[in-house]
Amino acid sequence: MTFAPPDRKDPLQFFLNGELVRVYDPDPRQMLIEFLRDSKGLTGTKRSCLQGGCGACVVAIQEYDVATRRWVYRSINSCLKPLVACHGVSVTTVEGVGSERKCVHQVQKRIAENHGMQCGFCTPGMVMNTYALLRAGGKPTAEESMKNYDGNICRCTGYRNLVQASESFASDASNEAVALAEKCGHHDANLCDKLSGPEYPKMDMLRQSVSFKTEGFAWYAPMSLEETLEIKKSKPRAMYILGDTAKGIRQAAYEVANGRANDVISLRNVSELNILEKNGTGLTFGGALTIQHLIDALQAYQQEHPNSQWPEAVADGLKNVAQHHIRSEAGWAGNLLITIQRGFPSDLFPCLLAADAEVSYVTTSARDEKRISLVDFKPGAVPFNALLTKLHIPNLAGAFYKYYRVGQRKWLSHCFAGAGFRVVLDGSKTITDARVALGYWASTPMRSSKAEQVLLGSSLDTETLQKAISAVHADLEFAEERMFQTVDNPTGKDSYRRNLPDSYLFKFFQEAQNHFGVKSWAAEELGNLPVKPLKAGDLKFQEAPGLDNKPQLSSMGLTTGAVRYTDDQPVPSLFGYPVLSEVATGKLENLDVTEALKVEGVVDVVTAADIPGANCAGFAAGEEPVFVEIGGAIITSGQQLALVVATSYRAAKRGAAAVTVKISGANEGAIITIDQAIEAGSYLEEAHFRNTIDKGDLEEGFKSSDMVWEGTTYVIGQHAFPMEKQAALAVPEEKKGMTIWNSTQGHDFCRAKLAGVLDVPGSYVVVKQTRAGGAFGHKNSRQVPVAAMAAVAAHKLEKAVRVAYESTLEQWAVGGRHSFKTKYKVGVTKDGKIQSCEIESWCNGGCTHDFTGFLNLEMGEAIPSVYWWPNMKVNVHAMKTNLPTNTAVRSFGSPQGYFICEAIIEDIAGRLGKAVEEIREVNMCTRENAVTPWGQPMEYYNVDMLWKKLKQDAKFQEREEACKAFNEKHRWRKRGISAVPLAYGHCYAYAAGTGALVNIFGSDGSVTVHHGGCEIGQGIHTKVAQVVAISLGCPLELIRVADTNSEVVPNARFTGGSITTEVVCEAARQACKQLLETLRPHREFLAKRDGKEPSWTELVAAANTVLGHQEKLSATGIFSPAGNQYTTDVEGNKLGEFHGDYFTYGAGISEVELDVLTGEIRPLRSDILYDVGQSINPGIDLGQLEGAFVFGIGYYLYEEPLRDNRGTERSQGVWAYKPPMAPEVPIEFHVELLRDNPFPKGVLGSKAIGEPPFMLAYSVLGAAKKAIASVRRENGLSEHFQMPMPCTVDAIQKACGVEASHFKC
Repeated sequence: MTFAPPDRKDPLQFFLNGELVRVYDPDPRQMLIEFLRDSKGLTGTKRSCLQGGCGACVVAIQEYDVATRRWVYRSINSCLKPLVACHGVSVTTVEGVGSERKCVHQVQKRIAENHGMQCGFCTPGMVMNTYALLRAGGKPTAEESMKNYDGNICRCTGYRNLVQASESFASDASNEAVALAEKCGHHDANLCDKLSGPEYPKMDMLRQSVSFKTEGFAWYAPMSLEETLEIKKSKPRAMYILGDTAKGIRQAAYEVANGRANDVISLRNVSELNILEKNGTGLTFGGALTIQHLIDALQAYQQEHPNSQWPEAVADGLKNVAQHHIRSEAGWAGNLLITIQRGFPSDLFPCLLAADAEVSYVTTSARDEKRISLVDFKPGAVPFNALLTKLHIPNLAGAFYKYYRVGQRKWLSHCFAGAGFRVVLDGSKTITDARVALGYWASTPMRSSKAEQVLLGSSLDTETLQKAISAVHADLEFAEERMFQTVDNPTGKDSYRRNLPDSYLFKFFQEAQNHFGVKSWAAEELGNLPVKPLKAGDLKFQEAPGLDNKPQLSSMGLTTGAVRYTDDQPVPSLFGYPVLSEVATGKLENLDVTEALKVEGVVDVVTAADIPGANCAGFAAGEEPVFVEIGGAIITSGQQLALVVATSYRAAKRGAAAVTVKISGANEGAIITIDQAIEAGSYLEEAHFRNTIDKGDLEEGFKSSDMVWEGTTYVIGQHAFPMEKQAALAVPEEKKGMTIWNSTQGHDFCRAKLAGVLDVPGSYVVVKQTRAGGAFGHKNSRQVPVAAMAAVAAHKLEKAVRVAYESTLEQWAVGGRHSFKTKYKVGVTKDGKIQSCEIESWCNGGCTHDFTGFLNLEMGEAIPSVYWWPNMKVNVHAMKTNLPTNTAVRSFGSPQGYFICEAIIEDIAGRLGKAVEEIREVNMCTRENAVTPWGQPMEYYNVDMLWKKLKQDAKFQEREEACKAFNEKHRWRKRGISAVPLAYGHCYAYAAGTGALVNIFGSDGSVTVHHGGCEIGQGIHTKVAQVVAISLGCPLELIRVADTNSEVVPNARFTGGSITTEVVCEAARQACKQLLETLRPHREFLAKRDGKEPSWTELVAAANTVLGHQEKLSATGIFSPAGNQYTTDVEGNKLGEFHGDYFTYGAGISEVELDVLTGEIRPLRSDILYDVGQSINPGIDLGQLEGAFVFGIGYYLYEEPLRDNRGTERSQGVWAYKPPMAPEVPIEFHVELLRDNPFPKGVLGSKAIGEPPFMLAYSVLGAAKKAIASVRRENGLSEHFQMPMPCTVDAIQKACGVEASHFKC
């Protein structure tokens, strides 16, 4: 039979938010996300990582499942879903779930009411995640609700409020979740769900063979195997695909198969490949079934065979594959093939290998089907054109099966090594059958025949275990993983990976012994650390009239996808994609754009020659060009060389890949590391922090000490990782002007820089922003090069141009937190009191100055923390390297300084054999001596009180004893608890002078507020509105806070340092005072006339109405604190003595559990006591606190930038860079904002909160170190150890000092 595709006039058809969509002549290369955003304007679906690794693009689809013969509802990543694969399905986006104008769905409402968002960029994906779970049918359990977050990242909130909102729909919801549900109202599914369209609206009529073609590319979707093979015969280079999810591995997806094929054959509807058979001999799955099909069928098989253990265990192993949005799309067949063909670190392959799975395949004829065991399924075992048709999993009756793996974090993290094991025991407890399968350890997944031979005929005992471990290493050749072999760590994680199978085998022996009754083990010792639902936070706070716990004013707009970010603006535009340097040094000789201009859709390539003004986009003049000129110097990998402009993002990216770059002297003399910079004497000369902290007499202090020693430590960097990456939209205006929509924290700085680039007066450039989808510091300055590219392109082409980075681009081109190398010399008394300390530190500033000077100052001033240092000297040197410029990231130098300080404190405790809390207490400042080493009083100091109160409230002593008791009973699980104090200095200089404009409309008394801050998720708009409402005495619902706009509020400073909200709130309050004075005579007259106070609307109408009184109801306020050394009088005389203005204080306690065998930890509980003064909005402040805390957990324990010897980032977007997800968050979280404690110098008594709690996350690391110390003591090692960053899972396990010889069972 010859495959006959339908007439090309037949359209692509599917339902979108309840409406039938017909697309004639669709581009079969296009992804669903591009169609939704750029063709339909449904921008609630966000473009972020483009790898299926963040969840911002999640939508729900409803389609007919051929295998199960029913309509199913599920969530998918629209960035990975081919548009034409939607033929015959129903797609629902966040806009189709609910809207404020129609009907807000309870999912949206509960997330909004529960402060489940901050920046809001990830929120639509979170909504769709829970919505799809509910639409799939039935009430989920709390555990299912929690685990449903395995594919969604939030950088802001800390997850708890999101998870609780989802749990409120659960059958076993906690009391707190039930209370949320009752507060928000009944979930009427029939009312709300109708927005997404009718149930399976005759889409089955479209189930027929289809094809869609464009020039040079064709998509075939046959219905039968015969048709499939006919197409393959006529198109031998055609690629078979099912979900096409593999294109997101290690790279950003942008079109079907990412350009690796000109023809693809979709297998989704091939009937012969959609079989699902279960019987007493096992299970058979067709080649078009997804990994989720396997999981569901295995779980059902478990129900049918309750005496078996293996089906559920295999299903649990398969759940480690990616995340559920991908598992519902990705096929088992493709996963197996990319494992043997491309070295993919699969969990699926070893999981099935240990289950004796087999596959069937065909090549040219359906009648010529062959079958092969997975043990023989190796590179070259099947023809390259083979089509996998069936997967066979036998009934492993009587077997005990387990699969183990470890990743950088629990979810959505490829494994360092995976292993599946299976044994059968006879009546005498002798092993009669055994499988040992390793994945991503050797070159390809394989079984260890020698280890299996050791197990056969043996018992589950220590001798057998040790022999099996030795056999694995003798049998299989270990394969290195190059990704983690960085310039700082050439061996990567290979020593850890090499020994993981030893731990896995021991774990398996423990569980198998327990299962077969050979030996009983405590339940806490078995398996992996469990993922438990996050408990609702125990939050204690104080409200004041008007300063109450309110959700963000835009909360409903965020949950419904109505809020538009920079790349969402409905402006027709071209798309830009940069060409970046792939080397760290060299000379740009040539850019050949010939092939790029041939790419369909490419309009132009913009280079340095097109810049009308100054070729400068850096923080400091002359350091960083917008584009490197021909003949110019390359100073870093990721440097901007050109911008390809096209009619679509997809075409621009393809065009950028076609530009040929010629660079001479590539990487010659490249300086990447701090040590290389020190050796070369390479400095950022204006950014040192030297001799500012120089207190007392160091030598006398050392002489008076009982112990003196020297030490070193290392602190790594961190990517800011906002969910919205760098983005800009440039729109040409008259007189060569330009309007720039920019995701920024420094819109006026951006305006000034772009005016120079465009060679126009500064007033001709207008920078606007609705809000940023997260920023965390690096959008203060690093957004300018991106905005400059867009502006130059728009200037040249006289058309709007947008540039929006995905994760891979951002991490390649945009620097992050500074790393530091530190040496110290410290002298102490025998009771641990510090007598003298000298610290020398070197930072990796990258290739330009940027904020490094200020950062080194703040890092240096963060080192003393809350402690008394009688004699102290700190020098911080700024090193210049050929890395992308490092910049501000949340908490700006303090996390590094805090780590250095606490590393010294821990070193003291370890050397003296004392508890670290004791050393903290004996050195902690009191109210009487709370003065910094540079002489600044820490006003209103209360850390000692907070410390004592928190230790008492959190029952620290009692829980510490409980941890010790737990550790005595458990050899392979340990717990630790740690308490840390906090003092954090704030400087108003970064935002001082930022103003606000308050306008009152006489028609109805409504108010519009403009201010110079940027809404980045910190709730600045909401707090400003609350302050204005209190100040004017008007209803909050009448107040609207307008978008950020540089031409409305001029001379705005940066939104950073946690203090911009205070500055603009006070500026708005000052404006309100003027307005109240204007309204005063009218209020007095009306009160006298009517004998009562007028209402707000009456008062405003009296002051300004048509044909009536015409008061000016518009006022501007400005707040410029005069307390620091940067403020001056008109003659330039400094008005302050110190860098900082005031301090915030706090304390934190965390308890963790450690899996000794893998190094994984789970935070069990964290308690925070924080002094925020009188909170303006406790709900927002608590969200900021938890978000900062979880950000800190990521920095101290999970996130690890990876640079090679060219300075190129190797973490490849979300593939290897791992911010925390829900399992990394403390299961219990107790927070108290100190009551009855207004800050006398604060705005309405408030203090800053956005950054300081970050450092309290060190309590989690500190607790992990205590758990490690417990292990080390049992292993005969010193409890005193040092662990420089990165403190990732491999470093933790290494510090435990565990060896295979310790394993006894």
